[in-house]
Amino acid sequence: MFLYLFQTTLIFSTLFLVYKVWFSKFTFHSFNRYFLVCILPVSLVLPLLVHLLPPIEQHPIEEIPQLFEHITTITTSSLSSTTAITKEDSSIPIDYMTIGYIIYCIGVGICVFRFLSSIRRLYRIKRQSVLIKKDEYLIYESPVSTIFSYFHWIFVPKGESYDALVIMHERAHILLRHSIDVLLTEVYIVFFWWNPLVYLFRKSLKSIHEYQADQYVLAKDVKTSAYLQLIAQSIAITKTNPLYNYFQTPILKKRIQMMTKNTSHYLLKLTYIVIVPLCILLVVAFTKPRANNTIVVENNIDVGAAIPHTAISATTAVPTFAFPIEGSSREQITAIFNVTIKEPKTKKRKVHTGIDIKAPLGTPIIATADGTVFLSKDVGNWGNLLKIKHDDNYETWYAHLKGFEAHYGQSVKKGDVIGYVGMTGKTTGSHLHYELHHNKKSINPLDYTEK
Repeated sequence: MFLYLFQTTLIFSTLFLVYKVWFSKFTFHSFNRYFLVCILPVSLVLPLLVHLLPPIEQHPIEEIPQLFEHITTITTSSLSSTTAITKEDSSIPIDYMTIGYIIYCIGVGICVFRFLSSIRRLYRIKRQSVLIKKDEYLIYESPVSTIFSYFHWIFVPKGESYDALVIMHERAHILLRHSIDVLLTEVYIVFFWWNPLVYLFRKSLKSIHEYQADQYVLAKDVKTSAYLQLIAQSIAITKTNPLYNYFQTPILKKRIQMMTKNTSHYLLKLTYIVIVPLCILLVVAFTKPRANNTIVVENNIDVGAAIPHTAISATTAVPTFAFPIEGSSREQITAIFNVTIKEPKTKKRKVHTGIDIKAPLGTPIIATADGTVFLSKDVGNWGNLLKIKHDDNYETWYAHLKGFEAHYGQSVKKGDVIGYVGMTGKTTGSHLHYELHHNKKSINPLDYTEK
């Protein structure tokens, strides 16, 4: 989810900054409006296209055997016999992803509340209003301080006179359906409230709405000076509602500049074509990482027979690996290598291809040797599985992890924390299932583990 939010924000921010730097200077208000509105669906859809595109290049399939191991309940009492781990090491690590998710949801909740409150205030105003004119639009006399429109409603202050040009201005908002743009923007802000550019986007879009409404009024042979004086009298607002309010003093200067500015040359419309290659570039940027992802399938294949320690060539230096759980030792091993296990459903006998090490939930797991992570994801019974390639065709596998500290493609050093003991996958207690492979064959990790 966070990756999608990041990609969406990157596309949104890129396209909006292109508008601010270049297109906002033009007087093509209709073009600019549609461009801004289209940024919303484009930013939401483009990241999803990555999953519809084929990988840039093909990769061999990494086959992962079905995991079979003793499923023993590891209780708190059994953990009490664990070799003492320092208070600092045994503390559960801070789950920043969960904290970030909670903060994000709180922000969404606040924005939803504000959005619904704005709608509620609007309908409360409508209930307190009196319909005074019914045409292709409805005019209500309301307890408001200034004239504004929302969809096909126009609200005017109760007991005050209003100029026909102001009604014409609000009628332009209705005819051009500006309220739909504002509504879509507010919904978008609910989910992307943490991006400061969405608020500048809302301001820019409302400015475009004002330029279009001003352009509509001035096209009726209205004097610019008289119209500007009328606008100045209509912007004394004590409290605004972002859902329907347009009159804000800071944009008055820009409106004056746009009304008095020479029309942009029509050939400049061709510059909007730059958006097409820009969007393609963004999609390609998101697609490229897929060329590095290992394709993983879970497959019921038999793991090769265990290779004894003495089977390694005498000419090859025999490596040594650290114990995988920080602050623990062999005394915490609950299931050893090469034990025959009967699978409950098929009754087939399988060999336990690794060792199980009991440890409290959240205990740090370390890389047992230098290498490169080539898998870090959830894989069926294995739960969160992390695999590291080492020199001389050695691999180490770490299963049932609570979370990852190392990820695909990352180089790690011996002793680096790569994850935390968990209970993911097929297990009933917190422990680590650890395997050592050489030339794609499982070998006894204890034969290569430092004493």
